[in-house]
Amino acid sequence: MTAAHPVFAWFYELLNRPGEYFGLDKGRRQLVGGLRGRVLEVGVGNGLNLRHYRSDTFVAAIEPDPHMLVRAAPRAKAAPARINLLAADGQALPFRSGAFDAVVACLVLCSIPDAPAAVAEMRRVIKPGGTLHFFEHIRARGDFSSSVQDALDPLWARTMGGCHLNRATPDTIARAGFKIETLTASVGGIIIRGHAVGI
Repeated sequence: MTAAHPVFAWFYELLNRPGEYFGLDKGRRQLVGGLRGRVLEVGVGNGLNLRHYRSDTFVAAIEPDPHMLVRAAPRAKAAPARINLLAADGQALPFRSGAFDAVVACLVLCSIPDAPAAVAEMRRVIKPGGTLHFFEHIRARGDFSSSVQDALDPLWARTMGGCHLNRATPDTIARAGFKIETLTASVGGIIIRGHAVGI
């Protein structure tokens, strides 16, 4: 499992505040607000998605960092949905195959050490016809922007809880056996939101 990051967990809480105000909270609601049934959220972090789940939804929300789980706990208790917080590793999910109607990955595939393994595990635990819903930042399209990301990435990853700036996440999702059905990009193409179905 990923190492604990107590300072980053505290800093991430502060970092979220302006982003939530300027549209990230709306993006979270659009990501998870329409989901029903049994949902797995991989990398729940400090739990900012949890208040947007419907009351008729059961959410297994996993997170390897105990400091993030402490921050997520009161949000899980206050959420309208039934939330089960678990300390677990996204690269080796502790669930049977086909256990979930949907899986959510929100700002997490940048930081999981082995993202392809994690997406393959997501594919395994989604039932036939189930969906992966994602909201992530990715590698920029332009040569200059992506070169800047590459240059900054080693320091960024060390100081930002293992987050990487330059991952080609749509390719990772497709290679794991998903068909991306919707994909919208913003902030110059480095922020993406969409959903995919297993094939």
